[in-house]
Amino acid sequence: MKVILEFNLPEEEEQFNAANKGMDWALLTWDMDNILRDKLKYGKLLPNTRAELEEIRDTLNEMLVDKGLIYPS
Repeated sequence: MKVILEFNLPEEEEQFNAANKGMDWALLTWDMDNILRDKLKYGKLLPNTRAELEEIRDTLNEMLVDKGLIYPS
């Protein structure tokens, strides 16, 4: 299947940038999840810090699911 997206620039520049930078956003989110994972797995954290990082990571992943997004493979 072939898909062609058309935008009227400069009026639709924000929509164009969102479509054009989609993979960059996905990779940035994936990188953030990996940073949080590494801190949880390998970092020496106080109990409160661990709980906060776990909550942030869970929230990040819930937000992805709510938007129908997955990490790139």
